[in-house]
Amino acid sequence: MGGVMSLPEVRREMGIADYMLRCIAHTPGQKCAFRMSATGQVKIWFDTDKLAKELEKRIARG
Repeated sequence: MGGVMSLPEVRREMGIADYMLRCIAHTPGQKCAFRMSATGQVKIWFDTDKLAKELEKRIARG
């Protein structure tokens, strides 16, 4: 892992549901997702190392 991936890439590569990724991206104070414009369209991108840590926290809370 490691690096930056778009939401569809993370969904495809890691098998994480779109809903979960969007919930994480819209959580106030999260540090793993950011928005960036690509070809005039704003996409959600994830730092995959930080995303892994965020998922660990959410699973531990579960």
